[in-house]
Amino acid sequence: MPLYFGGTIAYSKSLVTLANDLQKVRPTVLLCVPRFLEATMDKILDGIKKEKPIKQKLFHLALAQGTARSEGKFAPLAGILDKLVGQKIRERVGGRLKYFVSGGAALPPHVARFYTAFGFVVLQGYGLTETSGGTFINRPTNNKYWTVGESLGMECKIADDGEILLRGDGLMLGYFNLPEATREAVDSEGWFHTGDIGEFEGKNLKITDRKKDLLVLANGKNIAPQLIENKLKESPLISEVVLFGDGNEYVYGLILPNLERLTSELKEAGIQAPEDPADLVALDSVRSRIKAEIDAVNKTLADFEKVKKHALIAKPFTVESGELTPSMKVRRKVVKERYADVLAGLVR
Repeated sequence: MPLYFGGTIAYSKSLVTLANDLQKVRPTVLLCVPRFLEATMDKILDGIKKEKPIKQKLFHLALAQGTARSEGKFAPLAGILDKLVGQKIRERVGGRLKYFVSGGAALPPHVARFYTAFGFVVLQGYGLTETSGGTFINRPTNNKYWTVGESLGMECKIADDGEILLRGDGLMLGYFNLPEATREAVDSEGWFHTGDIGEFEGKNLKITDRKKDLLVLANGKNIAPQLIENKLKESPLISEVVLFGDGNEYVYGLILPNLERLTSELKEAGIQAPEDPADLVALDSVRSRIKAEIDAVNKTLADFEKVKKHALIAKPFTVESGELTPSMKVRRKVVKERYADVLAGLVR
C-alpha cells in the first residue's frame, strides 16, 4: 500500500538502533506491536523521574491536561504545555509522525491514552493470516482505541458463544494439504471461526479474549482473563500478568513486577536493591506494594472475578524461551506448564 501511494518503507535494524533510526527516517506512519508502545512509554516515564522537580511537574501537568483535552474536557493549559512538553516528545520519533498503527496483540487502553495526551494518534487494528492480514482498523475520524475499529470489507458476526466469525473475499481457500483442519476452521456456510471472543460497539469490533483462554470456574461463571490482566497492567509496578482458574473456585495467577521501576524506587528511598531479581520480588516491601495494586483493581471487579491468590515471578517472558509468540502474545499453556509447581501452591 505505501508503494502504491508513492510512499517509502523503512525497516529498523534492531530495537537497539530504533531511536536513531526514527531520527534519520522521520516516519509519518509507524507499524508496531503494543509491547513497543508500552516499553517506549515506560522509558519516557522513567526518564522523567531523573529530571529536575520543575520538569517533572511540567510533564505530569502536560499529561493531565493533554488527557483532559483528548477527552473533550476543560483543559485551558493544554496548548502551552503541549508546546513545552508534547512537541519535544514528538521530536523523539522524528517530529512528523501522524499515526501509530498497533496490532498483533491487545493494546492496553492506558497506553493509548498516554500517547493521545501528547498529540499522537494510535490506531488499533485486527486481522489474521487466514483473513489476509488487516481485517478491522480504527479510522482517524472514528478512533475508539479500546476497540479494533471497523471492518475493511469482510462480513463479521458474533456466534452464540461470543466467538468472532469472518467471511468474505479476504478469506483463505484453506490450509495447504490439511483438509480436516480447513473444515474445522471454516464451516459449511463459509464462516471462518477466529477463536477470538468479541462484541460490537456500534460499527466497531471489541475483542475481549481468546476463546481457548476463557476461564470457567467451578461455579460455572465464565471469565475473560485478558480484561482483568489489562486492568492490572495499568499499574506502573506490574509488567505482566497471567491468570488462571479453570475448574477452580477462584481466579489466581502469576505477576511479573516491573523490576526496573521497583529497583529505582528502592534506591530513591535509600534502600539497596538486591541484584538478583528473585531476591527483589521476595522482599516484603515489594510483595506488599504489588498486593496493594491488586487489591485496588479487585475493588472494581465482581466478587467472582477478583484475583484471590497470586505469586510473584522474577524472570521476564521472552520469545526465545517460548512464553511469548513472535507477535509478543503470552502463550498461556506454556506458562502454565513452566510454572506448574508455583501454580499448584495457589490452588486449594
